[in-house]
Amino acid sequence: MTEARSPRERQALALLDNTRFAEWLDATAAHGSGWPHNATTGRAWLCEQCGIESLGRLAVCPAGAKAFDEIERRFALWASNQELGL
Repeated sequence: MTEARSPRERQALALLDNTRFAEWLDATAAHGSGWPHNATTGRAWLCEQCGIESLGRLAVCPAGAKAFDEIERRFALWASNQELGL
């Protein structure tokens, strides 16, 4: 059985599958825990930052979608500059 997902939710899932996204979270200390990030902690961080309880809510929450777009933009800028934290 396939689950229907909104385009924005698919974007978020693709972002979480990108290992560079976890590197970005680590480099920007997005979660101050000191532990390396992965898809699970990245998902929790995205939901927290977007003010949503699940990625599916990105399709119906304009404020969450706007926050996600900004996160995606900042990550893309970081990734295109090939910046890594030391």
